[in-house]
Parts: sequence; C-alpha cells; structure tokens
Amino acid sequence: MLKRRFIHLFHVLSGRAFFQRNTYNSKQLWKRTFVVIPWYVLGVVFAVLDIFFVGFAFQGIMRVTQKKRRKLNAEELAFFSNLPSELDYLKTVWVYERSWVARWGMWLTRRKSLGLGLANTVHFSREIDVKNTSDRRWFVHEIAHTLQFKYRGLVYIPEALIAQQFSGYSFGGLKTLKQISKLRSFNPEQQAEIFAAMQLTDFESEIRKDIESGKW
Repeated sequence: MLKRRFIHLFHVLSGRAFFQRNTYNSKQLWKRTFVVIPWYVLGVVFAVLDIFFVGFAFQGIMRVTQKKRRKLNAEELAFFSNLPSELDYLKTVWVYERSWVARWGMWLTRRKSLGLGLANTVHFSREIDVKNTSDRRWFVHEIAHTLQFKYRGLVYIPEALIAQQFSGYSFGGLKTLKQISKLRSFNPEQQAEIFAAMQLTDFESEIRKDIESGKW
C-alpha cells in the first residue's frame, strides 16, 4: 500500500497524471494553462499526505465526531453486484447522512445540498433514498470517489475540486464512451459520472475493463 502511494507521488511530480487526465477536460487553452499550477501544487500536497495515511486518520476523526453512520445496505450493494471484486471493499465504506462535513461544505459553496466521497467515507448533507432516481445516481457517483481513493489515494481530491471549477462533470455522453477505452482519460468527476451511468443502465463500453481492474 505504501509503495503504491509513492508511485502516485511520482506520477504527480512528473506531471504524467495531469496530462493523462485532461484529454476530455476543457479545450480552452487558457483554462488548461491556468489549472496546471494549482493542480500540481495541491496534487503534491495530497500525495504527500497520503504517504502518512491521512485518509485513514480522517475516518477515525469522523467516528469520534459523528456517531450516526452506517454501512451500505443490501439494496445499495446490489448496485455493484457486477463488480464482485469490489464488494468486500464496499462493505467497509461508511455512509454519513446529515454529515457535518457535507453541511459545512454546503454552507461554504452556498448549495442547497451536497454530497462528498472522502477516503472510504461518503457524506450527504441530508438523508437519501436510493429508491429515488436522482438520489440513486448521486449515491453511486459518490461511491465512485471511494473507489478512486482505494486505487489512487487522496490525489483524486484536488483533481476533482479543480475539475468542478474548470472542466465540469460532462464526459461527452454515450457517444464518447463508444469511442474511448481508457477511464484515465477523464477527470475524477467525469469518471464518477461515467461509473454511475454504466452501473445504473444497460450501457457498456471498453471502459468497463478499466473499472474492473481498478485503473482509475
């Protein structure tokens, strides 16, 4: 696990991760130029934090500061039944509804509701009902971030935050997925949207192979 984290740090320092994951980000040159500096600095910081297992420390903090938590229930785990290699991991994920972290983020960003996938915890500013279509997609999207943490550590967090401001969540629709075979061509938010679309519909693409092998 520690070896993997040093590899993540190397990829950030080399700039490889940035150029690899910006294939389908904004094509506006000024945005790509402006993004690279904060992406690089924050990427290095989070990669170093990851070496000291800060993500796992955060889990401990949440257990102390918010008692109301739960694991994924059977209905929620069923959304990922086609990923048997991930089920044991997903059973370790904690779900926090009415999370103080999500509510703080909601206040900070002035949103009416907010969901976050941080390390192997998922946070929502309110209670969710996966029988509701929008809540179900929201839930699966945030679960994708916990899988990004499993395979990439905390590095996905600054990438996702910057992507939200400069390139967004849109991945080009199903037409793009028919043409592209590498999940790593997309930023973390686009990846999470792709994951939700594929898990909740019958659509499949070559990207499924990367999801199954953890190539986030």
